[in-house]
Amino acid sequence: MKIAMGQLNVKAGRPSENIAAMKVMIQKAKEDHADLIVFPELCVSGYLLADKWLDNDWCESLIAYNEEIRQCSQGIGVIWGNLGTIEGIRGRDGRKVRLNTAFFAYNGEWVKRENGLYDGMYVKYLNPDYRVFDDSRYFLSALELCEQLVVDRNFMTSPFLFEINNHVERIGLEVCEDMWNGDYSFDPTREYLREHVSMIVNISSSPWTRNKEIGRSKQIMRHCLDIYPFVPFVYVNACGMQNSSKTVCVFDGDSTIWNKAGEVIHACNDAFMEELKVVDLDEASAVKKTEHKLLKALLCSLKEFDEQLFDRKVKWIIGLSGGLDSSVNAALLTMALGKERIIGLNMATQYNSTVTIDNAHQLTKRLGIECRDGMIQPLVTASEEVLKQYITQDVTEFALENIQARIRGSVLSAVSQLENGVIINNGNKVEMALGYCTLYGDTIGCIAPLGDVTKAELFELARSINETLHEEVIPTNLLPEMVMGELKWQMPPSAELKSNQSDPMKWFYHDYLVQRLCEYPTYQIETLLADYLDGSIMEGEFGKWLRLYHLEKPAAFIEDLEWVLSKFSAGVFKRLQTPPIVMVSRGSFGSDFRENQMKVERSQRYLDLKTQILNKPTITFSAPKDHEAVRYAVIMARYQSKWIFVQAKNRDTLEIPGGKRELNETIQETAVRELFEETGAVKCTCKPLFNYCVESKGEPSWGQLFFADIEELEPLPEYEIESIVLLDKLPKKLTYPAIQPYLYRKALTVLKEELNGSK
Repeated sequence: MKIAMGQLNVKAGRPSENIAAMKVMIQKAKEDHADLIVFPELCVSGYLLADKWLDNDWCESLIAYNEEIRQCSQGIGVIWGNLGTIEGIRGRDGRKVRLNTAFFAYNGEWVKRENGLYDGMYVKYLNPDYRVFDDSRYFLSALELCEQLVVDRNFMTSPFLFEINNHVERIGLEVCEDMWNGDYSFDPTREYLREHVSMIVNISSSPWTRNKEIGRSKQIMRHCLDIYPFVPFVYVNACGMQNSSKTVCVFDGDSTIWNKAGEVIHACNDAFMEELKVVDLDEASAVKKTEHKLLKALLCSLKEFDEQLFDRKVKWIIGLSGGLDSSVNAALLTMALGKERIIGLNMATQYNSTVTIDNAHQLTKRLGIECRDGMIQPLVTASEEVLKQYITQDVTEFALENIQARIRGSVLSAVSQLENGVIINNGNKVEMALGYCTLYGDTIGCIAPLGDVTKAELFELARSINETLHEEVIPTNLLPEMVMGELKWQMPPSAELKSNQSDPMKWFYHDYLVQRLCEYPTYQIETLLADYLDGSIMEGEFGKWLRLYHLEKPAAFIEDLEWVLSKFSAGVFKRLQTPPIVMVSRGSFGSDFRENQMKVERSQRYLDLKTQILNKPTITFSAPKDHEAVRYAVIMARYQSKWIFVQAKNRDTLEIPGGKRELNETIQETAVRELFEETGAVKCTCKPLFNYCVESKGEPSWGQLFFADIEELEPLPEYEIESIVLLDKLPKKLTYPAIQPYLYRKALTVLKEELNGSK
């Protein structure tokens, strides 16, 4: 069977345009001899319409379009998403029921369903009510519909009987969330496979966030491994941009067909672009994934925002400081819209450096956009003088910083009004999270493309832009480099609102922390504290940056964390007044990560974990002046390519072998003795790796860690050890969770360095 994937750029609220685009695709699919064409979820109306769904007259006009599309199905099967209803059924609000429906027509008729009920229509079973999704506010789910109809809840998963080429295809229809059933009580995919369908078609309007495409493939593979035999799975997604009030969503398309083995055999582009692709289910075609996807997502958001809301007619006004955020935004605007309608304003004061001013000039020259230079210092001075008429105290340095930011906002607003333009907001996610912005100053604008992009991601985005444009458009003096384990800057990030100012954020570390605080399902701070307590936080990128800023010590870690939490909480009132943000993560401020203005008490678990952390021993890797002060030996021992951990009698925890030095014993002798007593090792090599110091309540205790390669073990001696365990990595349940994870990771690092040094 030949299938056309109609990856449509769905324009929310503009059904006549969407219908016209669908008709063009249907005609083209017929010319290419497709048997079936599939369009996305709610492709007639758009998905994110907020309370427009409550407009009964408008909904009636949407429903009327279904007949128009049905008449287009002569000679080709058509599957599309639109609003549906059933006479006599009421929604939760008592009004005529609204149903998120997949429709199926062929030769001008509704395709029959095997159970003979409600031919040609399938109602979405699983309504997402998290993040930007509010489906249950507007639509009755198939599960609720079944209750009202007093039928089995699987009645909507009766297959559609599509007669084509002298053969009946048993097709199951799904709508978006129906394939993401992991947290629900009903699994439409499983129900279809029980009905022995020949293929499943899922129509979606699934917004893109980072790594979404990986999640989709994992979901299909989960179904494939979970339920055997599987069947070909056709997934058709929308592309383009729609917005949910304070959140601008982008849709990458990435419409895909998997075979019954869960392998991708066909796919449309995943570059946020409309495409009609006609394929044969019995064949496979090359699949190419887009590069620089974050960049393309942001370009799509700006291009579609400009076209859908402003008809490509307005000028875009941007403040150009010569810093990274405004430089990236200017490049995004130019790449998305062209250079003709962009006006950059460089609004300098006495605090702006020649480097950033030159950066702004070089940027506009390379982009070819207009740059208007000016000094706002006279306005700052005048504002200060006027302010003195209303206060009795001195004007503080902080007040002057805010005055500068608000004057820039006023200048941008005035130029925007005079030029019939709109302002783009330059704020990034970390600044918004920590309230490092000024209301009515740098928080203004009609859209914030970078509001869900951390500073760390901005560095990579800048490099992507330069690579894509094949020149240094974003000045590289704004990008940090790691040199000998240190973060080096030519031009550290700065608001330049006072002399020698630098941003208070710990870049990269705070980026990771903010992202973890926001990411769905909402990251609980207690989990972070628990990870710090057991040492697992030190693994991977997060631990790398934590160490860079010397936050290994408990007091420093807690102090910094509570500073972030305090700023995060205090900044809510600002975030509620920022422009709509382009969502690219699973926790974007706005309609995705929803906030309230309130003072929240910490949980008891938080307080308990905080106390444990502050009482946690501090570990440093150093040797005492007197070698005799080394009293403990810990031995990282390998046997048969696995690490040995031991379990003491009357304990249910594991530990690395080791013990206390005895009288008249060298620490090397301690290590060999303890290794034998705790593991039965009789033939091995044992060498020291490093010294360490554990400080608790001001008292230091020194030890030495050894590495042992064991060739032969005897039965365990009759000492304190119950058993030994061979593992590939550190176990979760440890006797000394505040100490041994750090020794373990340090040992792995030293051994790796030794191995690399010997090559």
